[in-house]
Formats: sequence, C-alpha cells, structure tokens
Amino acid sequence: MSKSLRDQLMGAGLATKQQALKAKTSTNKKKKQAVKSGEMTEQEKRRIELEKQKAEQAERDRELNRKLEEERQQKAVQAQVRQLIEMNTISRDRGEVGYNFVVDSKVKKIYVTQEQLERLSRSLYAIGILVNGDEDEFRVIPTTVATKIQERIPEAVIIHEAEVGEELTEEEKDWYSDFEIPDDLMW
Repeated sequence: MSKSLRDQLMGAGLATKQQALKAKTSTNKKKKQAVKSGEMTEQEKRRIELEKQKAEQAERDRELNRKLEEERQQKAVQAQVRQLIEMNTISRDRGEVGYNFVVDSKVKKIYVTQEQLERLSRSLYAIGILVNGDEDEFRVIPTTVATKIQERIPEAVIIHEAEVGEELTEEEKDWYSDFEIPDDLMW
C-alpha cells in the first residue's frame, strides 16, 4: 500500500513527527469548528464547486448535442427535397416558350414547351428550386410532388396559384368587351 503524504514527508526527512501531529490536530480542529458553526470545510466547498462544474458541462454537452441533431435533421430534409426534385423533374428539352416567375422579388425566366406552359399556368406543374452553391437551378415538377416538398421546405418550390377570382358582373363584362386581348399576348 502507498503511504500517506504525511508519512512520505516524515520518511524523506522534510517533516518531523511533531509537525505532522500538529498539522493533523489543526485539520481536525478546523473540521470540528466548521461542523459546529455550520460552515463548510474546504473539501466540501471544492466538492460542491466540482459538482456545479460537472452539471454546467453536462448542460453544455446536451445543448451541443441538440444543435447537432437539429443540423442533421435539416440536412436530411434538404437531401429528401433534392431527391424529390431530381427524381420527378420533367424534361424541358426543346422548350422554346419563355415562362417568367418571381423568386426573391426577382423575375426569372425558363424555357418550356407549350404544353408545359399551359400546365404551369393551370397549376398542374410547379417549379422546384435546387440550390447548387451560389446559383439556383429551376426544374419543372408535378404539383403533387411540389406540395410534398412545400411541407418540408416551403421556399424550395414555386407554385403558380391559379387565379380564383370573383365572377365579373354584367356591367364589368360590357366594359371589358371594348378591349380586345390579342391571342399571342405573353408577358
């Protein structure tokens, strides 16, 4: 067994038996006085401080783990959205008709076929946004897939809402009948 520090100091000749006895009695006196007065000993103070530090460290660790879990969840959702868009992309090859839409208060334009343009305007198709670094890539996707994506990340999809307005009154219809709208009008 290893010897106590007191015994080691006496063995090395650094302390006498009287000094060791005096240190032991003074330590015992301090403990008894602390117990009688209701104060804590140095050891108890250190133990309580260590427990506080351990509790604080455990709380920091829990917070860090929670943040890491949130980031992991967010990355998983982004991967799901990316996969949904990539798997359900409708090819825009031979697209000659420009389709304008707004993203972050900026007007963007993609070229689609005439059929896709009609479906986009009737809300049968939507536009999915794939973020590639600093640039966004726009893909035409079915609206059913877009609604699933919108549940996860709303800003990843642009759905052209079909205008559901009130019917015009007869007076308004008469007034608008004076203005003919050209068939080839596009904005």
